[in-house]
Amino acid sequence: MQIFGGVGLSEIIFVLILMVILLGPQKMVEGARNLGKAIRKVTHSQFWKDVVQTSKEIEEFPKKIMDETELEEKLRSIERDIKKDSDESVSGLTRSPEFKPPQGKKEKPDKPKNP
Repeated sequence: MQIFGGVGLSEIIFVLILMVILLGPQKMVEGARNLGKAIRKVTHSQFWKDVVQTSKEIEEFPKKIMDETELEEKLRSIERDIKKDSDESVSGLTRSPEFKPPQGKKEKPDKPKNP
């Protein structure tokens, strides 16, 4: 089970145990508090806001290009034309006036003579 991106529950438990061993219980609380303050400072900074804004723009870029070039509508139009052409060609084969099914008895093809 993954909690934060690629970090699972076992990794988090391992880090917590390592912090208790290295820092001790009292310093671990102080370290976690300082880490929380640092994370809050970074996430409320202008740099972080710019990173998030740029990330959103990058995610929306392909859709923006498709909207501006009307590519999606052109693809739908091409698909409709292909479907229409294929339907017409199939119906043309089955309804062709020149096509007449064979009537009567089927003749057996001549058997080749053995030399």
